[in-house]
Amino acid sequence: MTETYTIGAVKNGITTIVFSEDPTFDVCKAVIDELAATKSYHFRLWDFSEVLFTFSMDEIKAIARYGKARFLDKNRLAAVAPQDVAYGMLRAFEVYRDEDAHSVARVFRKEEEARAWLKEQQVSSGFRPNASEKA
Repeated sequence: MTETYTIGAVKNGITTIVFSEDPTFDVCKAVIDELAATKSYHFRLWDFSEVLFTFSMDEIKAIARYGKARFLDKNRLAAVAPQDVAYGMLRAFEVYRDEDAHSVARVFRKEEEARAWLKEQQVSSGFRPNASEKA
């Protein structure tokens, strides 16, 4: 099976997930599992710019619950979704994720806005990236 996503190396404390094909529920679970196993989930950017995001509302709720169960430390998630349907669905996801005080999710139409928000979250939390994460 070919990978339908890429998890970028942590850079400036932000892990980036980019999809090359429309994500499925199982693919998103696999990404969550991989991030949880490597503990690289504290500040992450999920980029849905080049794909269609067509989850049902039940799948949105289920993936929000799944992520909450796997990401136990305080974390921030920014999703990039320029398409109207994806943006709306991910706004619903944002609500379900934010039911958990240690996790905050926000949806943006532009990657630059998402990265700026994640950087603000890093500053407000006192986060300092490791030297190996910079560049």
